[in-house]
Amino acid sequence: MSNFLDICEKAIYGPIMSEKEFDMKVFMPKLKELVRKYDIQYDRENPVPCDDKAADNLFHAAVEFLSAVGIYCQDTNRLIRFTEEEILEGIVGAPGKCHLGEGKDAKVFGMRKPDDKKIPWLHVGSGIVSTTEEMITNKIEAYASIPDVDSISIPALDSIRGIPVAAGSPVELYAAIRSVKLGRDALIRAGRPGLPICNLVATAASAVTTIAASAPQFGLRPTDGWLCGTVAENKLEYGTMNKIAYLLNWGANVGAETAPILGGYCGGPAGTAIVSTAYIMIGILAFKASYQLHFPVHFKYGCSTTRDVLWVVSASCQAASRNIPMPVIWLGYMAGGPNTKMYFYESAAWLLAATASGAPSVQTPHSAKAVKIDGFTPMECQFGVDMAKAAAQYDRKQANDLVKKLLKKYESQVDGAPSGDRYQDCYDVTTGRPSEAYVRLVKEVKEELSGMGISFA
Repeated sequence: MSNFLDICEKAIYGPIMSEKEFDMKVFMPKLKELVRKYDIQYDRENPVPCDDKAADNLFHAAVEFLSAVGIYCQDTNRLIRFTEEEILEGIVGAPGKCHLGEGKDAKVFGMRKPDDKKIPWLHVGSGIVSTTEEMITNKIEAYASIPDVDSISIPALDSIRGIPVAAGSPVELYAAIRSVKLGRDALIRAGRPGLPICNLVATAASAVTTIAASAPQFGLRPTDGWLCGTVAENKLEYGTMNKIAYLLNWGANVGAETAPILGGYCGGPAGTAIVSTAYIMIGILAFKASYQLHFPVHFKYGCSTTRDVLWVVSASCQAASRNIPMPVIWLGYMAGGPNTKMYFYESAAWLLAATASGAPSVQTPHSAKAVKIDGFTPMECQFGVDMAKAAAQYDRKQANDLVKKLLKKYESQVDGAPSGDRYQDCYDVTTGRPSEAYVRLVKEVKEELSGMGISFA
């Protein structure tokens, strides 16, 4: 199996072409060809499909797609190519598990299969921007205080001492280091200092800041996890590759971050499902990742809960969980915001689709398309944990029936979804406690879901 220097070599000496040529003459035509060849069909009436042969067929289509298309390096204008033999060899040598955390919070993040009753790895939190250190500390303490949580994401700071954080500026470095300190202190406050942080470094936009802020003296450990992202679609740049090189030399956990976009270069649901599955292989082959964060989204709506994206999530999750031993955190973007019933309907649908399809891990679904500043609270995390545990009780056929019921509750509202409230609107910023109104709303939603047949233990 090749190492990361081999990937660097491919990026320097691979076939040369323009980015437009890659998009229009390589990526898109081959994808359309393979959708036809493998007869990949979107089933609108079944957002959670239940067909193992179709899942394996999708996997084979993704292998052929990646071997034909490769990855485009934007800095060298060259293709990083893999033969089918290299891809299959990489899958055989894939990690299958990831060691995260320290002390009593150290755990092994492993695999699941479709219809698996095992509760997925529960990852909570988000990198959504928060405007004050007090809110960040309260949020992280609340995340870590949920007993079932296995790992967390920490928010990004938008400023430090009132100075806005700008990518590549010295303020960005100060803010990135400060955000790590806030995270560690909040975990200590919650009595879980060893809990792994797996979205490092959220406040750092540039690669050099990520690398600098990751020095151990600032509080990070190799048993945490760093997100290193692709560019849509199937593209890498040197900034990400520099982060990977640093982390691999440290022996830290690389988290490949990938997000296929339905309605963009991927085309419709069938093409997006192939690309989504291929991205899991890219995490293994190009990133040498220990785990992956993966979140298919809709180009027009900016969320993951439309009927077609739910199908992509379910189909590609099944293809990957059956054939690719890679610990993947599946993440969904909800259209609705905090303190709205729509958010919780969407969240329930998305968690049912991913969990029943064999997702090794699910992250707290992100509210308001993850663009609302201060638009995320611990209430969504607690619901996400409760709902993921409930979802693990159901097989794909049962989940499909429940998801269709939930779609009737929110599907028509996706385009004009309510953005909801900010943390400070529905939580006491000093005590970190939710308002009584928000508690009542979640209780009402759970009662509705129970009436639909969803059992919360």
